[in-house]
Amino acid sequence: MSDLGERFLLSKADRAPRTLETYAHSVRKVIVPRIGDLAVTEATADRLQRTLDAIAAENGPGEAKKARAVLSGMMGLAARSDAVKINPVRELAPVQAKAVGAIAVPLDVLPIMLARLAEDEQARGSGLADLVAFIAGTGVRISEAIDMDIADVVGSVATVRKSKTSAGERRITIPSSVAAMLAARGLSSGPLFPTPLGKRRDRRNTSGDWQSARERLGLGDYTFHSFRKTVATALDQAGLSARDIAEYLGHANPSLTMNTYMSKTVGGRKAADALDSLMHTRQD
Repeated sequence: MSDLGERFLLSKADRAPRTLETYAHSVRKVIVPRIGDLAVTEATADRLQRTLDAIAAENGPGEAKKARAVLSGMMGLAARSDAVKINPVRELAPVQAKAVGAIAVPLDVLPIMLARLAEDEQARGSGLADLVAFIAGTGVRISEAIDMDIADVVGSVATVRKSKTSAGERRITIPSSVAAMLAARGLSSGPLFPTPLGKRRDRRNTSGDWQSARERLGLGDYTFHSFRKTVATALDQAGLSARDIAEYLGHANPSLTMNTYMSKTVGGRKAADALDSLMHTRQD
């Protein structure tokens, strides 16, 4: 199965880099450690079902769903090569998961959280505190933040050049406190939020760093996406329209913003002012 996994990855070499990264993680970190030594002909529906059940229990239903999709691709490749008669993944039960998204950070909790991060030597030294403050003050996706370069921020205007959608590629006005924080670092080139070694951050590793910091500091079960929902809530309470908020967050459809997030212009001086007020609360 380990060889089949590598063949599957080669067959997907034309996919987007992040898709390949997800596939590779599922194959090499999730599937192969469990059934890598298994012969392809031994990968029966019963054996694969038990594997997926274990993944769901140990890594969560989200990881199990990804593994199921990858296993389907792997066994489909095996079937087309006549290594097996049918794709056994078709016989597996669907992975059950509760439809629970990221939980927004309460507006009164956010300043306390940011202050604790700013006071933590490890979070401050690794640059994680600055990254979280930027995401909390702008609502950008973690993938967008770590792909930004220092040159993408000029004064109080930030340009998001790489996003999951075309609507996500945007220029936004950021809170003055966030702009001041970035300027105070004195960095002149390279990634906006580099690793301690000056390299561009990896999304999965950075999410792991944030989880470790949350657990160490007792900050609650808030993901990077939680800040995005918090920003949407703050802008809604400040009186911005759904369209204004959608443009600031990089949504093509305002209804998505309204239904999911609320509890390519230079968008939002009003948005930046509303978020600046929230960020300043942290400093009082």
